[in-house]
Formats: sequence, C-alpha cells, structure tokens
Amino acid sequence: MSPSAVRNLLLGLGGLLLVVAAVVFTIVSWGSVGIGGRAAILLGFTGLTLAAPFVLVRRGLKATAETLAILGAALFLLDGYAAFQVWFEGRVGSLPYTAGLIALAAGLFALYGRLAKLSLPLPVAIGLAQFPLIILSADETAAHAAGALILTAAIDVALWVTTKQKVALAGLFATWLLGCAVALFQSTEYLDDLSRALTYGGILAVAAAEAGFLALRAKKYRLVPIIGGVLAGVFAVRAPLMVVVPDEWFIVVIPAIAGAFALALRKEARVTALGVGAVASVVVLAPVVVVLRGPVVDMGRGVWSGGLGVGAGDYLSRAPWIPRLPDLVLVVLITVALALTVKKKIFAVIAGAVAVAFVAPVFDLPYPVMIALLLAMTIAAATVLEPSYARLALVIGVVATLWALVSETATLVVLAVLAVIAAWVALRDEKLRVWAANVGVLCAGGFAVAAWLSADQQTRFLPFVLLAVAAAAAPWRWTEIGAGVLGLAGLVVVPDLRTFSLAAATAGVIAAGVALRKERGNVAYLATALLLIASWSRLYIEDVTLVEAYTAPFSAVLLVFGWWKARSASSWQAYGAGLTFTLLPSLFVLYDQPEGWVRPLALGLVALVVLVVGALKRLQAPAVLGGFTLAAVTIHEIAPWVVDLVLLVPRWVPMAAGGLLLLLVGATYESRIRDVKRVGAAIRGLR
Repeated sequence: MSPSAVRNLLLGLGGLLLVVAAVVFTIVSWGSVGIGGRAAILLGFTGLTLAAPFVLVRRGLKATAETLAILGAALFLLDGYAAFQVWFEGRVGSLPYTAGLIALAAGLFALYGRLAKLSLPLPVAIGLAQFPLIILSADETAAHAAGALILTAAIDVALWVTTKQKVALAGLFATWLLGCAVALFQSTEYLDDLSRALTYGGILAVAAAEAGFLALRAKKYRLVPIIGGVLAGVFAVRAPLMVVVPDEWFIVVIPAIAGAFALALRKEARVTALGVGAVASVVVLAPVVVVLRGPVVDMGRGVWSGGLGVGAGDYLSRAPWIPRLPDLVLVVLITVALALTVKKKIFAVIAGAVAVAFVAPVFDLPYPVMIALLLAMTIAAATVLEPSYARLALVIGVVATLWALVSETATLVVLAVLAVIAAWVALRDEKLRVWAANVGVLCAGGFAVAAWLSADQQTRFLPFVLLAVAAAAAPWRWTEIGAGVLGLAGLVVVPDLRTFSLAAATAGVIAAGVALRKERGNVAYLATALLLIASWSRLYIEDVTLVEAYTAPFSAVLLVFGWWKARSASSWQAYGAGLTFTLLPSLFVLYDQPEGWVRPLALGLVALVVLVVGALKRLQAPAVLGGFTLAAVTIHEIAPWVVDLVLLVPRWVPMAAGGLLLLLVGATYESRIRDVKRVGAAIRGLR
C-alpha cells in the first residue's frame, strides 16, 4: 500500500471508531445527562468538528480535514436523532422526520464541502440523497416503493450529468435496478388487473426514458443503458398487454415488442440488436434452465434414479414449464440472429449447444438414442481443428454428463467416452493440449468414482479414489491442474476428521513427488503444509492435550536436517517446517485450553529463545515465527486484565480513545512511516 493509502485507512478507521463512540454515547449513556447537557455536548462537539477542517486545510492536512468532515456529518445526524427524542417525538411522524433530516443533511453537507474546499462531502451528500424518497414510501404500497426508487434514479441522472460523480452513477444503478425489479415482479402478480398493470407499466416507461437519456449522454459503455432501456420499455408495454393476451401467446409477446424496439432504433443497429437479443433471451431462459438441469434435481428423483427404457420427455413431464417445439425454434432463431449480427462464433456455439439441449426433450427421443446423439455430436465437434468447435464439444459434453446421471450405465459410458475424446484432442492439437488434457483427467476422476460406486464399494474410501487418479496425473506437466482439482475434491468429500488426516497425508506425499521436478520446487511448501495439517488433525481427533510430546521430537529432527541444509537454502526452507511443527500446535492448544500456567510460560520462553537466536544469527524464519508466537502468548496472557480494565469505564470511552489515537497517527503518518520502514528493512535484512 502507498503511504497515502495507509494514511487514509488510519484516518478512516479513526473516524469510524469516533462515530461508533458517539452513537453509543448518544443511545446508551444518554440518560445520565440532562437536556441542557445533552444539547451542549452534542452541538458543541459537532460545531468544533465541522469548524476544524477549515483550519486543517490551511495547514495542508486535507486528508485529516476530510475525515473530520465525515465525522461532522455523522454527528449532525445524531443531533437530529437527539432532537427527535427530546422535542419532536409524538409531534412528527418518524418516517417523514427521518426523510427530512437526511435530505437537509445532504443539502447542507454539499454546500459545506464547497465552502471548506473539500472533495468528500459532495459524494457523501449524493449518497445521503438516495434515501429520503425511499424512506417516505416505506409504509406505502409496492407501487409507491417502485415509484420512489425510479424517481430517485431520475435525481441520480441529474446529479451524474451535473457533477460526474461515480457515487451518483452507483446510486442510479442501484435505485433504477431495484425499482425496475419491483415494478416488473409486481406487474406479473395480477395479470387480470388492468389499472395495476398500467401503473407499473407507467413506472417502467419512466425508467426506460431515464435509460434512453443516459444512453444519449454517455460517451462510452452505451450498451448498458440501451439494454436497460429496451428491457424496461419492453416490460412497460408487456404489463398491460399481458392482461388481454392469452397465456399461450406469452412466449411471443416479448420478442415481438423487442423487435418493434429494434425497428424504432435502427440507427443503432448493432448495439440495439445486442440489447434486443438479450431481452428476448429472457423469455426462453426458464425452459433452458429446466432442460439443462435435467433430471438430476427434477422432482427429487436424483442421480441414477432412472433407466434406459424411457423417453427423455418423461423427465420433464411435471416441470413448471414444458419446452415445446415453438420454444426450440424461438431459442435457436434468437441466438442465431444474435450470432449473425455481431459476427462472433462463440454465439453460434451457444446456439448450437442450446439446440442440442432442447432436441431430446422436445422430440421425446428414447433415452439411449439421446445419449448416443449427444456423444456423436461431441465427437463431431471435437474432430474440427478449431477452438470454437472444441468449446462446443465441451459444452455438449457437459449436457451429456448431466443427462447421463440418470442412469448408472450411461454415466459410466459417457464419462469414459468423454475422457477418451479429451485425450485424443490433447494428443492431436498442441494449442488445446493443456485444457483438453485436464478435462480428460476430470472425466477420468468422475469415471473412477462412478465405477467405485457401481461396484457397491464403501463411500468412505471415495477420497482415496480421487487421490489415486490425482497421483497418476500429477507427474505430468499438462495435467497438473486437473490433478490439483481432483486432489482438492478428495479432501473436500472426506466423511470425518480421521479420514481427512490420512487423505491430507496422501495428498502431501503426492505434492512432495511433484516437487521433485526442478520447475515445481515451490510445491514442496504445499507438501509440507499438507503433512503438517495431517499430523495436527490426527492429534486433535485423538484428543491429545500434551501435543508437545508428539511434535517436539520430530521438530528436533527437522531442525537438525535444516541445520544441515542451512548453508544452501533460505531460513524458511531450512527451519520453517521444524519450528512450525511445534510452535503452532502448541499455540492452538493454548488458546483452546486457556487454563494453567505451565504451557504459556514454557511456550513463551521457547518463543523468546527462538526470536533472540534468529535476531543474533540474522535468520528471518526464527525471528518471524518466534516473534509471532511470543506476541500471541503475550496477548493471551494480558487479555483478561485488559477486558477487566475496559469494563470499568463507559463503553464509548475506549472506542473514542482509539479513534483519537488513529486520527493522530494518521495525521502524522508521513513522519511515522520512517519508523515502520526501519523495522521492515531490519526484517528484510535477515536471511
């Protein structure tokens, strides 16, 4: 981090602590002070806080001035809260009062930022301006909420045009999106209420106008407001239209409206085509999801719940939206038209994959025919020496795998064939070798798991099935990623901690074997970590409390090995494993079992010796590990006394003191950074 970033972080944290302290004082400690005292304390503190930035700016401490200005804004809102509690409660509604207070704070703070020549107050004021209208509509209907959000978005458009503040753009995105979402979903709730549909249609029409205005003023990224405007405009027309249009024509309505928008905006043909294509695709998203999820989660039937003698359409017979032939035609036509418009092969790939996913259930092909068709299309796409077709083969292979999970036999056949196809692509095409080889490894791992389960073997050994495939793939440079994924999967699916210990040890041995290759020497760190975790987890599961009896002897041996290797390696390679093997488990047990004094005393003395030896010998690993352990032991021992001390004073006092300290350090950070650099240089100077 740069010095300015660190300074701003310290100032921000200090200001945050002061704000929290002020909130706690106002809400918790309020009752012990009279009305006059309350007003004097808050108003006086607020006045001093807002006056200080004028002096700080003249002295060149602008970052500190910005922090105090934000603190002043928070205190102003607390003043308003206190005033409501004392004078206005029962006379004014809480929601109108809150909305008015926030609106007043936004206006005053924007003016204050200009007078004080500060940059942060304006974005903060814009952020506050997002809430008044929304708060006013909190107790009203959903239509009021949607209208408030869209009206706030209109204010954000004006603010962004006049100030170019990113906060206004972020607020515009959030309020516009939420307002459109509320109006859209509410418009679909009552398809027989024309007045309600017209109300939400009008709200969406205003949202479309806002997006259109933004698209005209934008110099780049015009696609985003165009798509948003088309989306809002389409659903603005759709809301009342769907009240009078029969349900079976629903799938045609939105593409037809989107086409009308395309004709109206033909000057922006390419960009509008993308927007229209995106909007029209929303219609077919539901059936696509239904098809691609297959029978795996449909109606709770699960994996391997079906047989080969059924039709593909049977698995979707009770789906909420059954794909039909018009759906298939519409999906393919929209996607192909989009692909032709933008002239990108990847869209053609998507169109082909969607078509493949739809063919089987739409025509209710027999299940074995569907699996054979998917595999044949995967092979056909893989034979073309073109990356786009290889991606198409991958997508079709994923669809085939999803459908294959219906049947045990199909799962074994599909995964085996896909592994062979991926290996063939890897051997044939050097450009695609890496990803094809890793896909093949993943398919091989899936096949091994399926074969193990098919043979009715115990599921608790599945981690070692995956690790066995990972071990076979790990030595080869092209298949390292797939081996790593399978190894991670093997550690994830362990049923208990005892099995995890053995699986982690196995994975550590595999990683140690990979580290023997010259270009993969750093994998030795991963192997060490896995072996350490394996031993520590075994100690934990066996409920060993005196861990040092098991770790210290091995640490001594590792330290001897490290001393032997120290002349040709860094201190981390030489002593890191030996020191970590004992210090960290002992530290973990110390915090897990805090009673007693022998372990903290012994561990603290050992850590002190390690730290001193590391400093004298200029060794980084002993110095860092010993210092970290000694600091952790010290914190563990003094924490109870610190807690008792903190509980003796009001709770806002420690936070306020910490906030003031951080503000002081942040304001003088440039003069303090030299001390930090000296410490860092001392550590870097160690070997």
